[in-house]
Amino acid sequence: MSFAKLTNTLWKWQVMGWLVYFVLMFLTFLTRETSESLSYIFVIKSFRTLIGFLLSCLLWLIYQRLINSQSISKMILIIALCSAFFGIVWTALETTLFWLTLADYDLLHSLQFKPRVALTYTVTLMAWSAIYFGVTYWKQAQVEHQNTLQAKILAETAQLDMLRYQVNPHFLFNALNSVRALIHPDNPAAKQMITQLSEFLRHSLMSDKKSQNSLAEELQAIENYLAIEKVRFEDALDITFDIDESAKNVMLPSFLLNPLVENAIKHGFKTSTDVLTVIISAKLTADRLFIEVKNSGKLTPSNTNKNSHIGLNNVQQRLEKQFPNQSSFLLHEANGMVIAGIEVALK
Repeated sequence: MSFAKLTNTLWKWQVMGWLVYFVLMFLTFLTRETSESLSYIFVIKSFRTLIGFLLSCLLWLIYQRLINSQSISKMILIIALCSAFFGIVWTALETTLFWLTLADYDLLHSLQFKPRVALTYTVTLMAWSAIYFGVTYWKQAQVEHQNTLQAKILAETAQLDMLRYQVNPHFLFNALNSVRALIHPDNPAAKQMITQLSEFLRHSLMSDKKSQNSLAEELQAIENYLAIEKVRFEDALDITFDIDESAKNVMLPSFLLNPLVENAIKHGFKTSTDVLTVIISAKLTADRLFIEVKNSGKLTPSNTNKNSHIGLNNVQQRLEKQFPNQSSFLLHEANGMVIAGIEVALK
């Protein structure tokens, strides 16, 4: 339900509520013994209801501005003060209107009853306020419930789309295998590159379904990625791996290291004067894992700007989630190398 529909509903409740108030007040007066005519009673009750309706509209405007900006205790105080103030205003307006329009209205005689009348109107407006907030919060709860249902429907739709899209990787792998088969036997490098690209994409897609990979699996994906880059840059790219065998079984967030390698190549070529050297190392001690991705070149504002490096920010956030208060990530420059370092405390 939109805000406009919610407002229209509240207007309907407003009009209907004051009509019911008028009918009840009119019928209650008829049960009393009085010499006043029905027309006189009707006019009195009409004036009273009209003033109450208009004042409640002013209260409505006040509450709309404050309903989402004040605490419950402050709202209760505001309701009490506004109801008391407008109860006095209601009494004063009604008295003035009766004195000006009713020829036989005894103003002096009526003054002795005004404090009680003002208290009655205060209680009436407090009751109106309670109904207003009750209806408002009820309607808002309905809106939130509908939004929740809509979000659930969208999530289920997205899940169905994801299941449908999972067919696409199979098509992609089959297409790559078909391209590989068409490559001339005299060009093994091209076939090898297709194979490595297929394996890298397979790892990327499978990692979306897994929260963790072993370091060995991460390194396999990086090797496939770097093999493709090696074909692209040839001798301009020099790659070295220095990995402890004992570190390969450590579980890490899936696809964690690839952004570091991509960053090293992307920015390394911009600042390296000759061959870009990339060194990937992993060392395991008794209780800590140290991983470094180094590249020759310099650390510049462009590769330290967090706003332009979603991948590096993602690495740090994922480490914090999987290893809360037990991991660190640091990007710095030392000895002519830019170093992206990860340290993880293992339990």
